Amino acid sequence: MARRVVILHTGGTLGMRPREPDRALAPDEFGATVLEHVPELHDIAEIEPRVLFNIDSSDIGPTHWAAIAAEVESALGRGDGVVVTHGTDAMAYTAAALSFLLRGLPGPVVLTGSQRPLSDPRSDARGNLVGAVDLATRDIPEVAIYFQGTLLRGNRTTKDSTFAYGAFRSPNLLPLAEVGAGVRSVTPPLRPDPPLRVEGRFDERVAAVRLVPGQSPAVLRALAGTEVRGVLVEAFGSGNLPAVDRGIADAVRGLTASGRLVAIASQAPHGSVDLERYVGGRLARECGAVGVADMTREAAAVKMMYVLGSTASISEARDALAVQSAGEMGGGP
Repeated sequence: MARRVVILHTGGTLGMRPREPDRALAPDEFGATVLEHVPELHDIAEIEPRVLFNIDSSDIGPTHWAAIAAEVESALGRGDGVVVTHGTDAMAYTAAALSFLLRGLPGPVVLTGSQRPLSDPRSDARGNLVGAVDLATRDIPEVAIYFQGTLLRGNRTTKDSTFAYGAFRSPNLLPLAEVGAGVRSVTPPLRPDPPLRVEGRFDERVAAVRLVPGQSPAVLRALAGTEVRGVLVEAFGSGNLPAVDRGIADAVRGLTASGRLVAIASQAPHGSVDLERYVGGRLARECGAVGVADMTREAAAVKMMYVLGSTASISEARDALAVQSAGEMGGGP
C-alpha cells in the first residue's frame, strides 16, 4: 500500500515569485498547485496538498503554531507523515513550537523550504521538497527540519546562513539522518508515547536581551514595568553575567523578585550553559535565573513561551523550563 503524505503550505520563499516592478519576492499560488510544479512526488507517496496560509515566516507566531499543530494532528489521522512548507527565517521557531505542542507523534512532521523560489532555475526548492516527502514516509516520529540532504531535530536547529543552500545546523546534536544515494540514520529518533495529542499553549509575553560588554542595565530594568512575564538573557560564555559591575545582576534580581521568569542562554552556539562553572554564572543563579543547558536560543525562547502558557505559576514554569520534554536539550533522546 502506498504511503500517504499531507503537505501543509504556510508560505515562504519556496512558493514565492518576484513581483513587478521591484522584483521583491512575494507569496504566490504554489501551495495549491504543488503537484503541477513537482509531479515526481507522486512516485514517492500519495500526496494531499493543503494551503493553511501563505505568508512570510517573519509574520508567523504562536497563533499560527497552534493552527499548524491542529492541522498536523488531523493530517496524521489520515496519512503516514506530514511536510510543512515554511519560510526559512522563522522555521526553527515553528519547529520548536510544534515539538512542544505535538505529543505522541506516530509519524514524521518535516518542515522544509528553500533559499530560492521553485520558479528560479537555480532553486534548491525541488530537492528539499522531494527529500522532505521521502523522509515523511519513514519511521522517524519527530518534528524535524530537512534541508540540503540533512534531517535535523527541529528543536535543536538554528538558521545558520542567508546565503548557503545548507541554511540550517544543529550545533549540539548530530543529524537524525543524512540523504545521499540512500538515507543513512545517524541519531536515533525519539519514540513518543501514544496517543497523538496537542497539549499546552503559549504566552507571548516574553522578551530576549543579548548582553554586550559595558551594556547599561537600563533595558533589563525597564522590563519590570511592562507586561513581560519571561526574559531570556543571552549571556556570555557558559552563562556568565558581569560580576564586578553588578548592575546587570541587580536588574536580573529585580525581575525575578517581581515574579518574572529569567532564563540564561549562551551567545556561543556550541556547548552548554553551566551556572556553576564561573563566578558570573553563579551570580546569575543567585539572582534567581535558570540556565537553559544546550538549547538553541530559538528553542529556549519558544519553550519559555510554552511553559509560561501551560503551567499555573512562575515556579512551575521555571521547573518545567529546566527539564527536557521533547529532546530539546542533552546529548540525545
